[in-house]
Amino acid sequence: MGNGDSDTRRTASEHLVLLLATGLGSGRSRWAPGTVGSVVGLAWAWAVASIPQPFLSGLQIGLPSLRLLVTLVAAAAAIPICTRACRLLGHKDPGQVVLDEIVAVPLVFGCGLLPMELPWLVAGFVVFRVFDILKPPPIRQFERLPEGTGIVADDMVAGLYAGLVLWAGHETYQRLVVVEDLLPPTPFG
Repeated sequence: MGNGDSDTRRTASEHLVLLLATGLGSGRSRWAPGTVGSVVGLAWAWAVASIPQPFLSGLQIGLPSLRLLVTLVAAAAAIPICTRACRLLGHKDPGQVVLDEIVAVPLVFGCGLLPMELPWLVAGFVVFRVFDILKPPPIRQFERLPEGTGIVADDMVAGLYAGLVLWAGHETYQRLVVVEDLLPPTPFG
């Protein structure tokens, strides 16, 4: 079937799988579909970070744990979707399948533990794309896992790496702000 997925013989469920796998069509971008899909991932990360405190009485789970659970469930759901989409498209890991990038982006921001302001979103986005593209060890090894598992796992590890870098940058920034507050003013500002 090749790259095209406009085959009129596709079932409604196959069209839905392709719609989800391509990030609602963002993966069809002619320019860097993984990058465009990662932008959609920023919206998903914001949605995860916006999950409110559990309202169910008796639910004994903290908010960070709940947000992580939602992220992991989304990643688990993405595995069969990516597998099926790759089979439908006839490629091992077609560039237009970007659901893997989307579900991994919340990890970059600690599932809402790190700031979601514009400078941090830009920094996290760039660091995630660098790790996703360069695939330092063991990211490339995770990519070699079979089908959708490898497609999703390498991005989840890239998200974890990027999250650690962003966390370290945030901690450093916070410490510099504290040190600046303790220093006496200088004529240079």
